[in-house]
This record gives sequence, C-alpha cells and structure tokens, in this order.
Amino acid sequence: MFTKREQSIDALRAFALFGILVVNLPFFAITDGFAGSQWQIGGATWPDILAAVVIQGGFENKFILIFSALFGFGVWQQFQRYGIRLYVQRLFCLAVFGVLNLTLLFEADILLPYAVIGTGLILVRKADIKTLLCLAVGFWVFSVVGSALFGVKLFVYPDTGGSEVTNLADLLQNGSFSAIMQQRITSWLAFQEYCLWGNYPLVAAAMLGGFAAAKFGEQNGFEALVHQICRIAVFCAFPAIVGNLVYAVLASVPSRYHPDQFFLAPLILRPLFAPTYSVALIGLCLLVFRSPRFTTLTHILAPAGRLSLTIYLGMSLVMGGIFLGYGLGLHNQVRLADTLWISVLMYGGFVAFAHFWTRMFGRGPLERILGLFSRPDFLRLVWQRS
Repeated sequence: MFTKREQSIDALRAFALFGILVVNLPFFAITDGFAGSQWQIGGATWPDILAAVVIQGGFENKFILIFSALFGFGVWQQFQRYGIRLYVQRLFCLAVFGVLNLTLLFEADILLPYAVIGTGLILVRKADIKTLLCLAVGFWVFSVVGSALFGVKLFVYPDTGGSEVTNLADLLQNGSFSAIMQQRITSWLAFQEYCLWGNYPLVAAAMLGGFAAAKFGEQNGFEALVHQICRIAVFCAFPAIVGNLVYAVLASVPSRYHPDQFFLAPLILRPLFAPTYSVALIGLCLLVFRSPRFTTLTHILAPAGRLSLTIYLGMSLVMGGIFLGYGLGLHNQVRLADTLWISVLMYGGFVAFAHFWTRMFGRGPLERILGLFSRPDFLRLVWQRS
C-alpha cells in the first residue's frame, strides 16, 4: 500500500481540472459550445478557428481520461483502505453528487458515470495487471467502433431540428433556473446515447488503466511506476500529436466548408487518438511535477488536486452564474477565443481558493461529506438520527 500522499498525483489531478474547465466553459458561454455552429455566426474569425483547434486537439476528451485514470488509481487505494462496503458507500455519495450536478449545474456530468463504472471495478479487483490492461484496450476498441456506428446512425437518420438551436440560445441567455433545469435534464437524456457508445467505454478504459497502474505501483514502487508510464508515454507521443492534430483540423473546419457526412471522420478520430494523448501527457506531467526544478509549480497546484470534487462542481456553479439566464446572462456574449483566457483566469481563482481553504480548514467541504460516507459507523449514525 502507498505509504504517503504523492504531491505529483495531486498536481496532476489539479492540471486535469484545468483541462476539464477549458472544455466545459464554451458550453456555458456559447450555445452548443465549440461542437456547434453558434460560434461561427457572423463569420468565423481566425482566432476562433484557432481556439477550436486548440480545444478539440489539445483538450477535448483528453483531460477527462486523465481524471478517470486517476479515479481508477485511487480506487485501488480505497479498496486497501476502506474495503468493499465502505467503497460502495462512497460510490453512492458520488452518485448523489452526480444527480445533483446533472440536474442543477451541468448536463455533461461525469460523477454519476464514475459511480456506475466504479462499481464494475469491484468485479475485477483480483484480476492481474495484464488482464486489466487487456480489458482497457477492449473498451478502447469498443469506443472507436461504437462512435463509428453512432456516426452512421446520425448520417442515416439526421437531426433536422433547425429552430431548436435558436430557442435553446434564447433559453440559456434569458431563461429561469427551473426552465434551464428542465432543458438540462432533456439534454442529458439525449446525450446518453452517444456516451454509452463512445464516451463511457473510454472512461472505463482509463479507469482500468489507472487501476492497473496502482497495482503495478503497489508491487514495484511508485518510482518504477513513473518510469514505466514515461516509457509508454514516449511510445504514444508521435501518434498522439499527429492523430489529434488531424482530428482538430478536421473537427474545427467551419460548417459551411464541408458536406454533412464530413463529421464521420472526426467522430472516429477522437476516441482513436485521445487515449494516446492522455498517456503521453500523464508521463510528461509526472516528469515535470516530480522534478526539483518545478517544485514550486507542484506546490501551487497540489491543493487544488486535493479539493478536486469541490472544484469540479464549483466550476459549473460559477460558470452557470456568469453565463446562464438565472445569473448574469452573458451567454453568447463572448467569442470562442475569449473562453480560453476566461478559463485561465477562472482556474487561477480556484487554485487560490484551494490554497486558502486547505490552509484554513484542511479538507474541502464536499470531500468531508464524501469522507463521512467512508466511516464504518456511518449507517449506524444515520439510523440513530432517523
């Protein structure tokens, strides 16, 4: 069992939160985010097109896979520390947070899927490392094939709703909290079809990879684990750069320049090359965060990694307050390129908040609630108070 908390892992988790923020913020700021055509209205400027390339090639799907791998890494430690029953209690709490998130804050929630997929890790907890990695590759392949089939389905049965985008834009900019919440639930239900075929299998693959990494680290030590990850990262670097660059260029071409079936290629390239990019980035980040030359950077980011659940939900809370109708209503008032610097500023605020909170109170507020669910006497306490 790992005997101490690794600051490099906390810093990596904090860095993953930054990537998630860069991807999520456009969906609060602009109707359909970078995946839609709203940011192209009035003419797609070169800064906006470049921003789309950066977000889709460098961030989309990649950082959520890093976050998922770290979740799997932590699950192994939780098995060792808490046992199965308390682990299941933690997953239940995480599922509750997920339901609250997708209804009240952001429909692209990942906490509920984490709770569901995390339950499956119980079934493979005794599997050896090779079996876990084979399962991870299997889910990766399933995601690529599933995304292709989903694309074919959309091509055969295209979505012809044109006025819905205009109505949605008006709702997000001027709608009440209850009206936006109803739309959020509808969007979540519609999004699940793609997620079941494409996103969730990738998340499962990353979790299995992180779980296998934790087992390897348990058997061989953390230094050996970092060395092995860096070796794999070197192998993944070239296809990651080339594949995601091609994907980003194809995915970011303004809609007026390509036929309707053009979206099939990016839909397949995204799950095909996102995992290689994530692995390469994990290896690079571990080298940086463990280097004595970047000790200050690691110390700056680590507290945010320790408050990852609080910050993950806090980001959606703040973005909703800024861009949606029940807040300041700044939806569609910024360009896509603006979302990049807004993300940097907002992330800096959350890092500063993490330093203040950990210095004053230690664990984050939501982390404390999750910790309560890990107590052996939690169910007895609930029963007594009821």
